[in-house]
Amino acid sequence: MSDITNPSLKNTVRQYFQEQGEDAPTWTEIHGMLCALAVGPEVESVDYAAELEMPVPGEVSDALNRLRERLVTQLLGGDAINLPCLLDPFQEEDGQDLASWCAGFMTGVFVDEEAWYQDDEEQMAQLLLPFILISGVDDDEALDTLWENTQVVRQMALSIPEILEELYLVFHGPDQGEVFAPAD
Repeated sequence: MSDITNPSLKNTVRQYFQEQGEDAPTWTEIHGMLCALAVGPEVESVDYAAELEMPVPGEVSDALNRLRERLVTQLLGGDAINLPCLLDPFQEEDGQDLASWCAGFMTGVFVDEEAWYQDDEEQMAQLLLPFILISGVDDDEALDTLWENTQVVRQMALSIPEILEELYLVFHGPDQGEVFAPAD
């Protein structure tokens, strides 16, 4: 389950969104969004109210930012991110399943979608395919056909923790932002 271990921060976020009713995102969806924000391109600040299309008080925004920082720290420490749901793409548990987590992840991608694809669109499309497919955010017929191959879909789902690490390295690895002059 989830490695975001500060219960106070997590409870602040959970409690607030639970009080907002059934249209509010679940903890699983929020976790997915925070993971995308942690592994993806650097984002100066996130307007959570705009992204979630609902009011988000400062205390909750602060908690979300601190939880995102904890995920980054976890990745920097070489630890894999554990999802707060099973890695079963076919389990349906409204708001608590892998499809919900992936939908939350895609919400995080949409914060600055252009930055995700700017360096290598093809590579990013391949890396994000499991999230797009499992979340159901794209109704492309080719994805519907792929969804029917349950073995491939299950393999994609099981690879999500490793893909998170790979995405982090794509955007924050040692080669990012460093320009080396050729040796004379």
